[in-house]
Amino acid sequence: MVKKIKKNSSYSYNDRNIKPSSSDTPKKLEESQPDLTGKDAAYTRRFLAYMFDLATYLPIAYLFQYTTRVLRAVGGAENERNAIYMTVSIIIYALLLFGYLPNRWKGQTLGKKVLKIRVVPTNGVKIDFAKYLIREFLVKITIGWLCMPVVGIYAIYQVFIAKETKPILLHDKLMSTRVVAAEK
Repeated sequence: MVKKIKKNSSYSYNDRNIKPSSSDTPKKLEESQPDLTGKDAAYTRRFLAYMFDLATYLPIAYLFQYTTRVLRAVGGAENERNAIYMTVSIIIYALLLFGYLPNRWKGQTLGKKVLKIRVVPTNGVKIDFAKYLIREFLVKITIGWLCMPVVGIYAIYQVFIAKETKPILLHDKLMSTRVVAAEK
């Protein structure tokens, strides 16, 4: 028989107490999370931050990709192993740049930090590593050639047809985030 114990949201099953795991409950924001009610960032700053992030990621990724192709063209077991290391290095670099740093810097990639803007949640739940990685890398970099035109068309629709004064971009709406000017 399962009984719910009201004090700490744990459950009792055959006289054993089972506490909910941390993944069952979303993490609420810390009180120290800055800029939750800050002024929305200008679209030019957001675009320049995106270009800065591209400029920091793509040259290194292309260099690693080129080196991988050269190593595989030369052939040999050692070169194949080194090519795999280069591919893994590209993935680790992307995880660091678009997942770890925004998570550590409270919503700022390198480009956002330089231009003093940050990503904040709109639903009061802390943005986790996976959401930063999806928003910053998957949507903007990997499939950005497809997503960014759709986001642009959606923004034009919001401004000119729906007559919204402060439109929320599509990827921000899907991720329950918004970009604000950083205070510090």
